[in-house]
Amino acid sequence: MKRATFNILFFIKKSKLLKNGTAPIYMRITVNGKRSEVSLKRSILPKLWDTVRNKVKGNSTDSKDLNEYLNSVRGQMFRHQQMLQEDRKTITPKTLTNAFLGKGEKQWTLLELFQEHNENMNRLIGKEYSPLTYQRYQAALNHITVFCRSQYNNENFSLSEVNHKFIAAFEFYLKTTAKCQHNSAMKHIKALKKIILIAIANDYIRKDPFVNYKIIQKKTERECLTQQEIQKLIDKDFSIERIEIVRDLFVFQCYTGLSYRDLEKLSKNHINIGIDGYKWIIMNRTKTGSECRIPLLPTAEKILKKYKKNPCHQIKETLLPVPSNQKMNAYLKEVADLCEIDKKLHTHLARHTYATTITLSNGVPMETVSKLLGHKKIATTQIYAKVLDSKIRKDMAMLMNSTAS
Repeated sequence: MKRATFNILFFIKKSKLLKNGTAPIYMRITVNGKRSEVSLKRSILPKLWDTVRNKVKGNSTDSKDLNEYLNSVRGQMFRHQQMLQEDRKTITPKTLTNAFLGKGEKQWTLLELFQEHNENMNRLIGKEYSPLTYQRYQAALNHITVFCRSQYNNENFSLSEVNHKFIAAFEFYLKTTAKCQHNSAMKHIKALKKIILIAIANDYIRKDPFVNYKIIQKKTERECLTQQEIQKLIDKDFSIERIEIVRDLFVFQCYTGLSYRDLEKLSKNHINIGIDGYKWIIMNRTKTGSECRIPLLPTAEKILKKYKKNPCHQIKETLLPVPSNQKMNAYLKEVADLCEIDKKLHTHLARHTYATTITLSNGVPMETVSKLLGHKKIATTQIYAKVLDSKIRKDMAMLMNSTAS
């Protein structure tokens, strides 16, 4: 490809003298013989203009300042030309003029692109994304906004300014000021990376700031309740109704594996007769939209019968009186204390318990558990699943009996 010829020339227009007798200064951009002119919004007396050297005559402060400005403009134009060349875009007098005047393509800021992404995601809730995914990206955007404001005093942070140093500083902010755990911080950085990939795909930026940055999730041990601890919960009598309700809801989760969101929306439409003639819960998961089909175990069915006449049936058209997630987890702390269970009870723990104590430990295959939990990938189930010592002991006892001679 033939290299484009490029030239910058400054000149004055004596034919357009201003009322004060000064002539406006113009810049002429020439590319491959084609020209474009643009006013620099500066003017000077014609006698002070050096037409040979295209600059202001003399050594006065005003002359020096104006010549420095002209040199700055010349430098800007060469940088615009270089950027267009690196981006493999057509270089013309018009594109260079527009770049100088700021009339080129929109210069996206990080927060603008992040906000647009989240708005589009919000429109696709129920189609491609779940409300929880949207909330996660909104949380990441909120963190980025506060970070830019507090660390850089600038919410109009350009996408081109996002570099490795920015990402590392954001991670440090999340773990210190925002007090996020490592894996939570990584989720927010993953959200940032998605926005950067969108910027790269749309040619808003040329370099990927994540090239030398690795997002590493730490493996965490997933706690679950033992069968003895579950029985403690079931056998305990509570004098406070709200505590009893939350205990029942938690036990129901332990025997169904439902997440809080799915427990909250459970209705009579989700109870169906399965191929075995017994009741099953058949519903699409709120988080992923994937279908889960769960046989209703006797303990779970008993809890449904207990709340058959609860007002929630008429008010919300749901089967169980589920409080807010915040209240549920707060009340579960009281349940743990009253039952003398030295573990932090929360709605996720019930789902872990179903995966481990109720199913896997009783010989249900991993593939089946994955279907029961509504997972799209068996690798997700493996995160929840933890083989208990009791299961290992049982399996090894069978092995010993079969090999005994």
